[in-house]
Amino acid sequence: MENKCSSNEACCGSNNHPSCDHKECETKKASCCPIDHAVEMWTCASRHAWKEVHVDILKAKILKTWGPQMEKTADAVIEAMGIEWQAMMAEGKAKTDLKQKIVSIFNETRK
Repeated sequence: MENKCSSNEACCGSNNHPSCDHKECETKKASCCPIDHAVEMWTCASRHAWKEVHVDILKAKILKTWGPQMEKTADAVIEAMGIEWQAMMAEGKAKTDLKQKIVSIFNETRK
């Protein structure tokens, strides 16, 4: 399946679709009259909107079916990330403390 808004040419100018860009219009000035440009933009926007509706419907169904398990999984991930963060902070503090001790030792030997 082609990733374009229309079957024959790219959607000129719309930012709502991956294949929509102004480069196509720049290279095909003659074929991108304002009317063609508007038709392509509306076609592209329409397909994008339809896709968003499909995604929204699927999101709702996924949440209804898998939501409780996904919530528990998210909680487990957040808990693990918190533990990792605390470990990184402890490691950073240990390195800072070590640097301070080494500076202190070097300063003692200078005297």
